Amino acid sequence: MNNQQWIYDWFNKVWAQADLSVLTQLAAEPLNFHLPGGKIYPLSHTDYLNFVSIWCQRFRDVAFRIVDVVQEGHKTVVIYECEATYSGGWARIPAKKQKVHMTGMLYFVQQEDGKICDCRLEDSSFDLYQQLTRYLD
Repeated sequence: MNNQQWIYDWFNKVWAQADLSVLTQLAAEPLNFHLPGGKIYPLSHTDYLNFVSIWCQRFRDVAFRIVDVVQEGHKTVVIYECEATYSGGWARIPAKKQKVHMTGMLYFVQQEDGKICDCRLEDSSFDLYQQLTRYLD
């Protein structure tokens, strides 16, 4: 995977559409999924897509924009932005069909065969919570 098409596919097909065929092409199984706070989950493709599918139910009409990509050898960092409509179900916050803006960074590690074996997510969950609740306003 030496071109950047796989990055587009990760966001727009795996994340936005929960596309198993694309995930299978791009990722090893298990995929080590790292979440903010240090938790690591070795997930099968099915388990990873279950996670993504729940996210897709809560955030609809998703549009990703890749802000920057840094690649060195088998490591890739992607900074992204995302617009979506919140549909409820996250952190017990009721749905108001709110438009939200999210940002984040993914750090990918690829195996020798080019498949992603590690995916580390750092995202703007606190800011997202603020957008939905206006807690600090």
